[in-house]
Amino acid sequence: MSSEDLSSDKDSTFDDFAKDYDSALAQGLRFTGESKEYFAQKRIRILAGQLNKLNASTKNILDFGCGTGSSVPFLRENFSDSIITGIDPSEKSLEIAHSIHKHEVDASFTRTDRFTASQRFDLACCNGVFHHIPPPEQGHAAKLIFDSLKPGGYFSLWENNPWNPMTRFIMKRVPFDSDAILLWPINTRHLLRQAGFHIISTNFAFIFPSLLRRLRFLETPLCKLPLGGQYHVLCRKPLDVSSSN
Repeated sequence: MSSEDLSSDKDSTFDDFAKDYDSALAQGLRFTGESKEYFAQKRIRILAGQLNKLNASTKNILDFGCGTGSSVPFLRENFSDSIITGIDPSEKSLEIAHSIHKHEVDASFTRTDRFTASQRFDLACCNGVFHHIPPPEQGHAAKLIFDSLKPGGYFSLWENNPWNPMTRFIMKRVPFDSDAILLWPINTRHLLRQAGFHIISTNFAFIFPSLLRRLRFLETPLCKLPLGGQYHVLCRKPLDVSSSN
């Protein structure tokens, strides 16, 4: 499947924020008392724990909506031998990613409209991207990821939790998130099933801000309740792709 139909006005928005992405994001995250690195590291550690239990291969990883490549260090920390391919519609964000990770032999970055699915990836990761994709194009994006994975490959999708009032409060204060359309978990699962995926789990994370960090040991037992700032849907492409139809 080609990715040419996934371009949108958001491309230019993120070009505008590419150099100042971190400071723009920090306008909202300051209310949590944590940096974006804290959230990125925890997301990938949660994913790594799930994939270890599933004995999943992670040799080839697709970072869908990679932006400036800020996930690469955390992917490398948890999946040390992986080859990482990041794709994003923002040319300026990719220029920064190339500059930051120019010495990373096993990490490459390309524009979404230059990427063609080829069923070579074991794992695809995506964080907070689908709420920036216009709803009519979300199915195309999910199908592009599906077609990029090997049979049996996994897709890890993180999205902001619409039930969480703090999430909505923070997003209104992040310039590039203020007009985003949040996805409800039930709709996200439906979108993924429509693309052909089998849902493995839906969990919530990031309940307690820094001031209440002593309570974070409760987050794992509470992960099925819609309390956290984000939710995580882990799904899989069937080994027999015909079974998904």
